[in-house]
Amino acid sequence: MKRMRCRLRVLMAEREITQTQLRESLGLGSHTISKLYNNRFDRVDRETIEKLCDYFSIEVGDLFVLKDEE
Repeated sequence: MKRMRCRLRVLMAEREITQTQLRESLGLGSHTISKLYNNRFDRVDRETIEKLCDYFSIEVGDLFVLKDEE
């Protein structure tokens, strides 16, 4: 079985961005960022995905990946 994983933690680390900096730059809630950062999300709003992809200059497939569940 595969599980969707968000690569937000990796993208932020590569750019040395904190959750606070990201929240302030995008106007997203801290709860939203935390859930994606820690892969504890069930649903993600399309606008949130678009903001993150624009911010990091990436495609959706660079933000979310499907991984085999162990």
